[in-house]
Amino acid sequence: MRFFCTADASLYEQVRLTLDAAWGHVAPTTCIEPAPTAPRDAQGRIVLAVNDEFCEYSVAVELLPQLLASGAVEEIDEAAYVSAVNRPA
Repeated sequence: MRFFCTADASLYEQVRLTLDAAWGHVAPTTCIEPAPTAPRDAQGRIVLAVNDEFCEYSVAVELLPQLLASGAVEEIDEAAYVSAVNRPA
C-alpha cells in the first residue's frame, strides 16, 4: 500500500476525475472517494490509501511523479494515514 495527502481539494478532484475517465467510470461510479467525503488529517489535508498495483497503472505512472514533484501531493507513511482516518470527527 501507498499513502498520500494533499491540501488541494480541487487538484484531488481533477486527479480523481482523470483516473475515473481512464478507467471508463461513469458518475456516480468512482475509483476514489470524492473530496467532500474523503478522510482528512488534523491539518485538513485529504488522505488517500491505494494499493501498489493502482500506482502502476499507466495514467497513475504518468501523474504521480508530477504531483509529488510539484509538492501539491505528499507521500505519507501508514501510521500518518491510520491516524488521520481514525481521528474523531
